[in-house]
Amino acid sequence: MSDEQEKRVTNPREQGDELSTTGRLMNYNEQLKRELNKGLDFTRQLDQLITTTDPHELLAAADKLTAFQLNSAYLVYPQQFSKADYYLIFLNRLLQQHQNETVTLRADEDADELYHEFPEITEDGHFAFTFADSTEQGAYYTERTTGNALFYLNFQEKVMRINSHAVTNLMVLDYTKRYHFEVIHRFEKYLLAIGQYLQQDFDFDVDFSVLDPANGHFHPFRRVGRPEQALDKLFILASNAGRMLTTSGANDAVLDLGMGTSVQITADPNREAAQWGLIVTDDQQQVSWFDLLFKYEFLRDWYMENIEILEIAADSRYFGD
Repeated sequence: MSDEQEKRVTNPREQGDELSTTGRLMNYNEQLKRELNKGLDFTRQLDQLITTTDPHELLAAADKLTAFQLNSAYLVYPQQFSKADYYLIFLNRLLQQHQNETVTLRADEDADELYHEFPEITEDGHFAFTFADSTEQGAYYTERTTGNALFYLNFQEKVMRINSHAVTNLMVLDYTKRYHFEVIHRFEKYLLAIGQYLQQDFDFDVDFSVLDPANGHFHPFRRVGRPEQALDKLFILASNAGRMLTTSGANDAVLDLGMGTSVQITADPNREAAQWGLIVTDDQQQVSWFDLLFKYEFLRDWYMENIEILEIAADSRYFGD
């Protein structure tokens, strides 16, 4: 039943002579009791979100609070956290439970909302959750100034997806001009930590995309097909940088970066269409494609100059073109 229907059915002032004065007052009192009990249930969920040390209780409380409808025709609470605020609070509590609370939770009094502030990029590093009109569940962790949505998070589906397009725009194109890599790397580790904790504690399905340091992760290019001209350019750039780009019988290209690290440019064997992409391999499984873009200037130049072809595709189920 909608709030408007509830008002029409239960509001004692609109029932005319159907009920006696005593009946109308009793009906009103019962409705008010129900709403007050709902408010008490809300405070129990909020207590759980704030104080629990059990990760499953933490997720359950956050899930309930993001869907909680506190106001009614009988009772309105003028001061409330928003749905987006509970996502932020959940992340802080999750990081606290792992002794790794990297971001500061702050309040924007003018906008009447909470936001995250990341140390060392405080002028630019303000993040809040936003919602897409077409998405009923889940939220996007978004940099407030640029609107770059860095990842998608859904409590019900237990899904987290890093947005490769936004990560490239914000952390490679923008932050590189203003911050040392050490600062950007700490922010990268913060994003990785969120995904890792969600996997460990709740068995979330997490795609780290360009931040993934695991060997064997296939990163699909946005454009289908073998990037012939881009590979020709990489051969020249790699040679000038003292690196070797070789090809195999399967028409793959392998860039040897030394120290047990290589980049393989290949077709995805699991797809019938000619979907090409890249795979980063290193002996320690600690290096991602994102890391290589900062470590090797010629790779970053090659990637950004051919971004229309080579950009690592984000999950199209959650991120548009």
